Amino acid sequence: MTEPLLSLANVSKTFRGRSAFRPAAETHAVQDVSLEVAPGETVALVGESGSGKSTLSRLALRLTDVTSGRIIFDGNDVTRVRGRGLRTLRRELSVVFQDPYTSLNPRQTVARIVSGPLRNHGLPRDQKTLIDLITSVGLEPEHLDRYPHQFSGGQRQRIGIARALATQPRMIIADEPVSALDVSIRAQILNLLGDLRDERGLALLVVSHDLAVVRGIADRVAVMQNGRLVESGPVEQIYADPKDPYTRSLLAAVPVPDPHRRSRPLPTST
Repeated sequence: MTEPLLSLANVSKTFRGRSAFRPAAETHAVQDVSLEVAPGETVALVGESGSGKSTLSRLALRLTDVTSGRIIFDGNDVTRVRGRGLRTLRRELSVVFQDPYTSLNPRQTVARIVSGPLRNHGLPRDQKTLIDLITSVGLEPEHLDRYPHQFSGGQRQRIGIARALATQPRMIIADEPVSALDVSIRAQILNLLGDLRDERGLALLVVSHDLAVVRGIADRVAVMQNGRLVESGPVEQIYADPKDPYTRSLLAAVPVPDPHRRSRPLPTST
């Protein structure tokens, strides 16, 4: 059996509010979640807004620290690493952000945006490298000299993906990568991520609120509700025979391409 590339073991995250007049309130954003992603595998992390899925992705990226539990990447415990260890993790575990309109610096050219990770890690950033990166996501070499406002939303997300690929990571976490895009563009971006996974042997963790979006790209699906992992399994199993009522409710909300049927039957509690 293939060893997981990323393993979250019993991870929890509690946020504590501050108040001068009453005890600090606690918000349990993630509660005792365990999740694994194997090399070359795509796992979709699905749940409604506020379910804790984006917080879990930030914990995996070490953008915030866990309250308890462990994060294992490539067999190494990176839960509390600092300095050089965190720098190494950021080179091998990259991120594509949700909103391509705010995640790209409007004052920088595409060349400078894409070369940012190379510069941060002291890697070569010659013209050939930048051209290879930008063309790998379906853009043209002349686009390197342009600014973000000169591109559509889908093109901007391609630039964000090129930036994520710059350090040749082993894994990418894509946090709602198509939710800010037109419906007509979403499939193109997801297909691009799938193609890059296959070509480069990447592992992907795709965060989404929409089960319909991830069906075509995911190998496995993990469903979160109120900070907890309520169900996980192979993608076709989850779609064909969901066990948890919350998963069934998410599937019931997926539009059905049938003009004579408005929706799937609502789930009954068990």
